[in-house]
Amino acid sequence: MPLTGREAELARLDGLIGRAGGGVPVIVAVRGERGVGKSALLEAAAARAADAGFRVGTAAGGPAVRDALFATARQALGRPDDGTDTLDGYVARGREVMARTPLALCVDDLMDVDASSARWLTALASLDRPVPLLIVAAVGDEPATGRTAGAAELLGRAEHLELTGLPEAGIADFAARHCGLTLDAAAAAVCHELTGGNPGLLLAHLAGRPGTAVTARELRGAAGPEALRCTRRWLDDLPRPALAMARAVAVLGDSAEVAHAAALAELPVPDALHAIDALVARQVLANRVPPAFRHPLLGTVVLAGMPVGSRIAAHLKVARFMRDEQWGAERVAQQLAAAGPTGLDWAVEPLRTAARKLLHEGRAEEASRYLRCVLRDRLPADVRSAVRRELAEAETFVDPDHALSELDTLLRESEDPEACAELALDVAGMLIDRARPADAASVLDETAERIGAGHPAAVRRLTLRKATVSLLDAAGPSAEARRLADADTGAPGPAEGGRSRELANLRAAIAADRGADREAALAPAREALAGAEGGDLGRLWQSCATLIRADELVEARAHCWRTGRLSRAMSGRRAGLAADIFRARICRVAGDLPGAVAILRPVVEEIGPGSAALPTVTGFAVAGLVEALAHSGDQDEAAALLAAHGLADHGPDDDLRGRYEGPYLLAARAALWRLRGEPGRAAGDLLAAGRQLVRRGAVSPAVLPWRSRAALALAADGATDRAETLAREELEAARRWGTPRTIGVARHALAMTRSGERRLILLTEAVRHLEASPARLELAVARADLAAALRAAGRPAEADRECAAALALAGECGAAPLVRRLRAAPEPAPAHDKPVRTHPLLTPQELKIAGLARSGHTNRQISQMLFLTMRTVEFHLSGVYRKLGIAGRQGLAGAIPAEPSAEPPEDLARPAAQPADGRTRHAGPEPCSCSRALPPGQPCADAPVRPSRWHVVPRSAELRPSPSR
Repeated sequence: MPLTGREAELARLDGLIGRAGGGVPVIVAVRGERGVGKSALLEAAAARAADAGFRVGTAAGGPAVRDALFATARQALGRPDDGTDTLDGYVARGREVMARTPLALCVDDLMDVDASSARWLTALASLDRPVPLLIVAAVGDEPATGRTAGAAELLGRAEHLELTGLPEAGIADFAARHCGLTLDAAAAAVCHELTGGNPGLLLAHLAGRPGTAVTARELRGAAGPEALRCTRRWLDDLPRPALAMARAVAVLGDSAEVAHAAALAELPVPDALHAIDALVARQVLANRVPPAFRHPLLGTVVLAGMPVGSRIAAHLKVARFMRDEQWGAERVAQQLAAAGPTGLDWAVEPLRTAARKLLHEGRAEEASRYLRCVLRDRLPADVRSAVRRELAEAETFVDPDHALSELDTLLRESEDPEACAELALDVAGMLIDRARPADAASVLDETAERIGAGHPAAVRRLTLRKATVSLLDAAGPSAEARRLADADTGAPGPAEGGRSRELANLRAAIAADRGADREAALAPAREALAGAEGGDLGRLWQSCATLIRADELVEARAHCWRTGRLSRAMSGRRAGLAADIFRARICRVAGDLPGAVAILRPVVEEIGPGSAALPTVTGFAVAGLVEALAHSGDQDEAAALLAAHGLADHGPDDDLRGRYEGPYLLAARAALWRLRGEPGRAAGDLLAAGRQLVRRGAVSPAVLPWRSRAALALAADGATDRAETLAREELEAARRWGTPRTIGVARHALAMTRSGERRLILLTEAVRHLEASPARLELAVARADLAAALRAAGRPAEADRECAAALALAGECGAAPLVRRLRAAPEPAPAHDKPVRTHPLLTPQELKIAGLARSGHTNRQISQMLFLTMRTVEFHLSGVYRKLGIAGRQGLAGAIPAEPSAEPPEDLARPAAQPADGRTRHAGPEPCSCSRALPPGQPCADAPVRPSRWHVVPRSAELRPSPSR
């Protein structure tokens, strides 16, 4: 057996060899299961002892020599000089050798040495004076099979060296060195799973493989002839009951309960238990309940060794039992798939049900295997067509070219108009996924023409889907799509709910792109998503995006969650991946950069670079991850990700001009350029993104605020005139759309093109609008710029306050570059007015609310004092408890200092005036002159109420404003 990955064991052996050479007898028992490499380690020990000046004797035990006299001793040193086979003679022979040189005895299969040789080894190790003796003996991991008490006594005095399987990290090196094969990480993991890293089983499983590279899928296949030969030593000479139990456990797999295995093996339970003990002793089964093979490869070999007829009969018997006992479709399907084509009518439904379940879990390859098993049997034409359609959808990730070809073939073969329409929609969806909207439109057109006027409902569905497909074209929505979106079609009939939602989705997308009226986009988006079960990827992609653009994040998150849970059984992983992308986009809008990275990184890894199946989905996922990584400070990873997808060194429009996701990739790359101090390159990418969006009619800043971002980059690059023009255009568009986020972002960009007092005014307005939005990261950046402007204007106290608030927000968002920028700002100047209280974990508003709660004020009192709603107070207190790691109010005393005053903080108050965007009027109590004793901050019931102050109520991704607000 080759010796690989045993550096630690060899180092320990070297130390023991040195100790034995110094005159101290050393006994080493090398333990481990069959095939783990005990004999190879003995050979290495013999070679190293010889290099150290030892005389080396090797011997092996075994059934053939157990009854001989001094057979093992004679193998190691030869007969004594007097030719007699006596214990004293062999001991004297050992003394004579050790008088001249150190002696190393390497004995394989210690527990099977003959009894006389075992006594000789014990006597040598027990001489009355120190001798330079090393005994290295291999001992099986199973209970002793020999009959020698002397060997057991010797073993009790030995130092044990345990050999286990190779670690997963060492398997690729083993395969390359000893089998000439290249294994990737997935293949190495499969090898380790099947063999436990046992070198003997590894060699058997890898031997005879064609080529130089082996995939994980190939390694999971049937065991080869070399594996069958190698494992005979594990299985040969098994008693008939033990072999029957091994076969039963192999057929049952993970569900091998003792009673079921005994029934399948046709054994009484007591006999089955004895057979299990024999298999554990032989190291075939692991010593645990329920019975399972020590290594899965052994189970594969046992199955392969069964006569084919007996194997099929056993699988069918188990499948019927599991079906009758309702063990679940997946377990039944496992048995049916292993049995192969059977022609049984009842076998079709469990296989299809199991495939749907696996597809729902994202295990498309296993689902495809079950569906292919169904197609191997004779099926009615309609059932075969339905199964072929399910297989094509399942293979979207496994083999996208074959999946598309199969669906197209089904479409051309189908004679049923309704089935043709459904298949055409499926083919179009797959073509859209592969960034081929023009081809999708052609398929829909051809199918509508083929169906003809005799089926108007089907034709209308295809026409409407074709209009929706045009939304993904780089040239923008078609004239037909715009006509349908603008037409007043009236209320749909009861059978037209799906068509109505499709039309609503079209209207929502076009209205959101135009950006003229937020409500005109929101209403149809909600209609499109109402009652949908999440399987329609187009509706999720367009209408859920509209909700996010309108800052209705809670509602959008609910649709994403439902899609992720319910849609995958209908459309594979496509809709689930889209839901993940939108969940990440919600995190980004809300400023949760770590959340966005945590969602998108597995998505990008799952799809991989150059995905032929989902290039558009991949592009959006890469764009979102690059931007989140750049703002988080992982700019090297962001650059590497762009390079891996071929987007690092292209010009602004190269390879992205005709891609629907191109503007988002350009904007993500621009974020990286700007954070790396290259505003000119950032502006170039953003202007290119804007050209593409304008070309297809997406002019709303809620789609992508490219003008604001380009204005910031141009202003940083010195082109303030052009920057101001872009910022003014964006502000005008943002006012039309009407969300505080877009208005605040546009005001911020405009402010950075101005200077002096005008910049201060615009930044203050930007902060005010962003406070009323969920955009925490944009608010942090605006506050950082406001702090810098205040400091330049000679207002250090206000600057320090804004800097502290920006720093707290940046930390919450995970924006490391912004945190570093703020910490590098000038030290706060000494304040001559009332000091501003700060806390390293809490925002200023959280600190104020927590301070009042610490002082004993109730939530209602705090809401009245700070002119907040009760829900806002509860929301902020929950965040305080989470950040400080406390259970509730009782923990506040030890976590924050006492609140010095119960008066509402000045920075939360606004003078009474006409409200601006996003603000709400609250009533405050008049001071009362009565002498009634009241708790601190509690207003008197007799005090008059007047509208006293304005407060900007932030909307967050987790909390929507109540209707009363």
